[in-house]
Amino acid sequence: MEALTLRVPEKQVLPARRESMSEVNRRQASVLVAVVADDEPFVWFTERSHSLRHHPGQISFPGGRVELFDDNAAAAALREAREEIGLDPATVSLLGRLPVYSTVTGFAISPFVGWVTPGAVLQPDQREVARLFPVPLVYAMNAAHYSARSVHRNGLDYYIYAIDFGDDHIWGATAGMLLGLAQRVALARGERFEPPVREPE
Repeated sequence: MEALTLRVPEKQVLPARRESMSEVNRRQASVLVAVVADDEPFVWFTERSHSLRHHPGQISFPGGRVELFDDNAAAAALREAREEIGLDPATVSLLGRLPVYSTVTGFAISPFVGWVTPGAVLQPDQREVARLFPVPLVYAMNAAHYSARSVHRNGLDYYIYAIDFGDDHIWGATAGMLLGLAQRVALARGERFEPPVREPE
């Protein structure tokens, strides 16, 4: 995984959506793509509590809104990771930021890739997190494990990405941001990374 020792590029545009959207008035959020630096690296995912009002039961990265008291978007990602899964920021080395990911629900999400010390103690907040589970990084970096479908909504065309791991279905913004990391790792290796795309619904 030599590519992950490089700073993650920020300016290579991904096909997260086919039409540009204004970022004005979008709600700012940050997430942490927490990659554990184990002998076989893996990425932490959370299953959101089914009692939450927004997106209950969905799989996501630790993260949330950027608050006024946060120094910046990176600080917000680290704070949210600490609040949600008990990850100590001192055990995280930020490698870089992926491009802002705009969602159809009005959020502009800044994804930060963090290299996490193996054995870092975690304590998920049961009010927010139903389950915490790992996905091997090598699995997440394989284009064959992704799918994409094109949808037309509010006059715009979007790609909705998904990746399945066991019984877990990771889709939407979370899969799109993970795909962004996978594309950059492939680019660093001089490889192509193109998941299949289905026709618009």
